[in-house]
Amino acid sequence: MEAVSGQLLLDFDRAELKSLLQFPGERTRPSRAARQQEAEAWFEKGLELEQTGAPLAQIIEAYEKALELDPNSAGALVNLGTIHYHLRKWDAAEHCYRQALEVDAATRWRTSNLGICSTKRATGRTPVPLSGGAAENPNYADAHYNAALIYQSQGEPMRAVHHWKAYLRLDAAVPGPPSPSASWI
Repeated sequence: MEAVSGQLLLDFDRAELKSLLQFPGERTRPSRAARQQEAEAWFEKGLELEQTGAPLAQIIEAYEKALELDPNSAGALVNLGTIHYHLRKWDAAEHCYRQALEVDAATRWRTSNLGICSTKRATGRTPVPLSGGAAENPNYADAHYNAALIYQSQGEPMRAVHHWKAYLRLDAAVPGPPSPSASWI
């Protein structure tokens, strides 16, 4: 208490005083790490919604929220691109795939997705996976799968067969005959 005026004085530290002077609607922007963490949570929610068969609008909303928080969320970009692809929205799908490549060019399957999308959109155009998918990643099964689909759709069955065989050889999830070197117990 101030002796002369009789006024009561409170001793606030600077940080506490600053928080008291902020208006209720005024918030500090969350840190980048916090936004990325929240974006990851929205991405996971999108995956969960997809797995449970939720309405497409909810799934899209979850991925878009993830991208709003973290525009570099490659997983959200690819999954949103795939949704657009299945909706036959070729331009939107290609845009998402291209953004994913800019964010994480080292991820090989995005090139395959982009090539399939480009092929669907523009017939006669040289597809990306034939030059950047299976050719660039000869041990990547999905690149061969996409290349086979492209060659098949372009009426080149012999080239398609080459990629189908490579796909079957590389994809461990596809049941096939045991390899000659397999040991039998």
